[in-house]
Amino acid sequence: MGARWATLGLLLLAGCSGVPWQPDAFNHAVRVEAMELRFAKEGTGLLTLRLQVRNPSSDAALLTGVDFELVVDGLRLAMGLQQVEVALGADGLPHTVELAFPLVSEGAVSQTVPVMRRVRLSGGVLLRYGGTTERRAPFGLERQQRLPYVPLPEPRLE
Repeated sequence: MGARWATLGLLLLAGCSGVPWQPDAFNHAVRVEAMELRFAKEGTGLLTLRLQVRNPSSDAALLTGVDFELVVDGLRLAMGLQQVEVALGADGLPHTVELAFPLVSEGAVSQTVPVMRRVRLSGGVLLRYGGTTERRAPFGLERQQRLPYVPLPEPRLE
């Protein structure tokens, strides 16, 4: 009888690939080290991120994608997804991942004077374990930033 329970326990553990022992481990797996946001007068821009990613599991993982949403002064300005391939070992050591997202705005008005803006960035990294199991580790950052040339949507009369 004891052998059956041991076998069942091992099968359950084998089926939990990529699941850490702490329930909120994925919520602390990614930290934004740096974020740079720039816009040009014509509405183009660049969002550059440097993320520190730790594998919260005891299994090796492959970081396969990073998604983001950028909100400036309460208005969603951009969102995107970038596919990457970064191997993360089971050692829990941090890996630095640098990404650049080109931004383009159509039909928007830009301020030409630098103004303090409330910038909120949220997103996540997608971690793949064993080829089939995927988990998303979220990240976020909110700060005040002086930004010239922010392409905010034009106000509309309805």
